[in-house]
Amino acid sequence: MPALLCYGGSPELAKEHGTVLFYHGFGGTKERPAPYLRALAEAGFLAVSLDAVGHGERRFADFGTRFSDERWERDFAGTETEFLQLIDATAAEIPAIIDELLARDLATANRIGVAGRSLGGNVAYAAVLADRRVRAAVSVVGSPEWTLPWPDSPHHFPERFYPAAIQAQAAEFDEHSPAPQIRDFHIKLESFYLDDPSRNQYVEYLGAGHFLTPELDADSRDRLVAWFERWLSSSLPERAGCQASHDAALSD
Repeated sequence: MPALLCYGGSPELAKEHGTVLFYHGFGGTKERPAPYLRALAEAGFLAVSLDAVGHGERRFADFGTRFSDERWERDFAGTETEFLQLIDATAAEIPAIIDELLARDLATANRIGVAGRSLGGNVAYAAVLADRRVRAAVSVVGSPEWTLPWPDSPHHFPERFYPAAIQAQAAEFDEHSPAPQIRDFHIKLESFYLDDPSRNQYVEYLGAGHFLTPELDADSRDRLVAWFERWLSSSLPERAGCQASHDAALSD
């Protein structure tokens, strides 16, 4: 599994603060969310950025044709089905990834979080269902509701999320992850979070679309880091750096 590790001081110290799995957006790579990874590392976390199924170092050879705009227009249901299968397959890997991180002393069992943007934000919701060891999650312009009738769509299972701390960052005019369906899901979560409503948070960026402005991106990173600070740990960071695992490298 190609992975990129970012941390301050040493990974052993950082994992005591918390280990956060991070997933990029559709068509991206584990290197793409570098600003989020650095923000997590500077806050003292061990950030583990991963290539989603079919992406990055394991990109499908026919990715460009399989997910072309022309094919999406010609066969929306078929292309969207393959897209949703990517999300499900990526989330299904998370228990094995957590097992491996624990075995390598790169995670502490009660301090594991998952975050992601767009496609990665969808994965963040699915991760909570995939493994109960995920204690906190942040979805940035991702949705808990898959775009086709789909039995595994996380929005069908609001009762399975508590006590994981879930933060949604939505955009009012998001054309890919509609804010109303994200908002509605977090309203549904409220009845299952009565013991601790603060674990369920919905943030909506008014006037914004799927691709946030630089100012909103900065705010998004701040909110994401603060969420994991609150729900994973509160220790202080050392200097931050990045290391590649499985021969992956961080590029500018």
